[in-house]
Amino acid sequence: MAKVPCPYCGRLVDRLVEGMCEDCYFERHPLVTLREARVLRCKYCGAVFLRGRWLRPGKGGEKELMAKVLAEKASLSGVVEDLAVREGDGGVELEVTVRGSPHPSIQPRVYTYKLKLELIYDLCISCREMLSRREVALLQIRAAPGELTDDMRKKILSIIEQELFKLKDKKIGFISNIKYIRTGLDIYTTSTNLARHLAYVIHRSFPSHVVETAKAVGVKDGRRIYHMTYLIRIATYKPGDAVKLRGRDMVVVDVDSKYVHLQNRETKEVERIPIEDIFTKEVVYLGHL
Repeated sequence: MAKVPCPYCGRLVDRLVEGMCEDCYFERHPLVTLREARVLRCKYCGAVFLRGRWLRPGKGGEKELMAKVLAEKASLSGVVEDLAVREGDGGVELEVTVRGSPHPSIQPRVYTYKLKLELIYDLCISCREMLSRREVALLQIRAAPGELTDDMRKKILSIIEQELFKLKDKKIGFISNIKYIRTGLDIYTTSTNLARHLAYVIHRSFPSHVVETAKAVGVKDGRRIYHMTYLIRIATYKPGDAVKLRGRDMVVVDVDSKYVHLQNRETKEVERIPIEDIFTKEVVYLGHL
């Protein structure tokens, strides 16, 4: 039987399907394509909005939930044999293995496709109701001697978002508001446990010190009710900053997670002080040398 050339790839094949070889037909007619790449997702519990309602991850977890998204958002010719899910910045990448055929005259094959879903974050109805409750704890983030930089704010907010996603099944509370102020961030939560957890996760990511304070705000069922505040002081000192420590002229040579290392400008001796001590009145910031 004489072979014919494919006008697209030039290969000699036994027959053409709608003017092209089978391989080219598969390439131009994928077994799975996204009709809509954007997915509305709750930033707190991880639910997705499909067909007019919010769906949360079930026993099958994220894979089962993304399979429902795929069924709703994609056109599929064949059977899904495997689905891998990887979440990254701003979206979800699906690796979909499909067995099928795009044309009746072509035998089914197995192909793997990579699809990217764009996540649009909002609040589901349940989380919105939870967030309307009165906040019971405040997480304050401040920096000294300088203010929080834009990069530091972005890192802090990224940490918070990641932790909220990790804790979405723990039901330990929600963030009701975030205020951006000149000196830092004020984060209001509906749970003392959540505020404390976030405080110490952020603390581990920066050279910082955490101060916990409690204020009695009432009595319920014979027990005092407290409003907790967690203050994170982030040290923004850098090598070359001059300070006065208990009357001595010092210069910062290093800052690590626990200590600020200072050199006496007169004797050249180096000593270290705990991060929390850098915020006391005994240390006066003089500027950068």
